[in-house]
Amino acid sequence: MHGAALAADLLESACAPGAGDPLRLEIVRTLARDLAEELKALAVLAGDETVAVEGALRAADVANLAACTAPELLEAGASRAAVAAYLAAGTVQVLCTLAEAGVGDARGEHEQNILRDARGTAWRARLAVRQVDESLETG
Repeated sequence: MHGAALAADLLESACAPGAGDPLRLEIVRTLARDLAEELKALAVLAGDETVAVEGALRAADVANLAACTAPELLEAGASRAAVAAYLAAGTVQVLCTLAEAGVGDARGEHEQNILRDARGTAWRARLAVRQVDESLETG
């Protein structure tokens, strides 16, 4: 989760004043800061599959926020936002793999929900990466 928190911090710095629309950038900075705080708080909790999925959900939020913001930033900020999206998406993949391994062969309702959340979160992270890739190709 520390990687996703770092990605959120990187996104916050990418949205420095003067890098684009001031109001939008302030909103993105605030969201990134809040997500970083949540990820840092989750990182100190006991590591089970529920915590891993909660961290993955927030990491996917960082990846998607960065992917949506990158095309609107000036060049240097856009590159930092793209790196933030890639870093957060990578963290999602790691956390989802940990959650799936933690569930193992258990097939109760709780475990099924964990698996469903992990798969949906991984899909969101892959979507963010595709968005950044397309933005960089057309930018």
